[in-house]
Amino acid sequence: MIIYGKNVIIEAIKAKRTFYKLMIDHRMSDAHLKKYLERVSIHIDKVDKGHLNNLTNHAVHQGIVAEVEPYQYKKIEDILDMPNGKFLILDSIEDPHNLGAIIRSADAMGLDAIIMSQKQQVPLNATVAKVSTGAIEYVPIVLVPQLFKGISMLKEAGIKIYGTDMKDAISYQEATYDGSVAIILGNEGKGIRNSIKPLCDNMIMIPMKGHVQSLNVSVAAALIMQALTQ
Repeated sequence: MIIYGKNVIIEAIKAKRTFYKLMIDHRMSDAHLKKYLERVSIHIDKVDKGHLNNLTNHAVHQGIVAEVEPYQYKKIEDILDMPNGKFLILDSIEDPHNLGAIIRSADAMGLDAIIMSQKQQVPLNATVAKVSTGAIEYVPIVLVPQLFKGISMLKEAGIKIYGTDMKDAISYQEATYDGSVAIILGNEGKGIRNSIKPLCDNMIMIPMKGHVQSLNVSVAAALIMQALTQ
């Protein structure tokens, strides 16, 4: 797996992720980063910037790219018995920038895990890692074959499930988050699938006071996670 960007790679090193190859622009002028890399026992290849551009599809790589062991997903069984667990469930998030931003906020808020499906969901990739600024190393991501079955397992374990919708919902600030709670966020355009809604114990919403009646899903996630984990 390819990752890029200074913060992403530094956090991957700190998290002791296996590195297969670490490449930097031979013209890199960041002396602080160079000194840091010299202290870690990873072989460094100095290459032309064009090579890094090709590896990253001309993304903003900041002159450093690595090939690393793929990120490891957790299993849902790992979190079912967690006392007072606070979780976010993602239903069909398609934009890697949104997923990366959600992971960054989840780390900041101390969320216990993010749960998502193998299908209809952007995977953990280089863009997600870059937008998360390295938080991808610290937030457990649970991958389930089918989201419906995964949520059903959470409910059987006594975890309260909140969905997010603008209809027949209470304000997220009025909801109670005692005990173990999971909140579902839906697709950027369609919201939560109708097949998932019956699994929700209640629906919550973010009240809107302005003219625009919707928020970017990553912004909504940050607001809700702040309330969930406080």
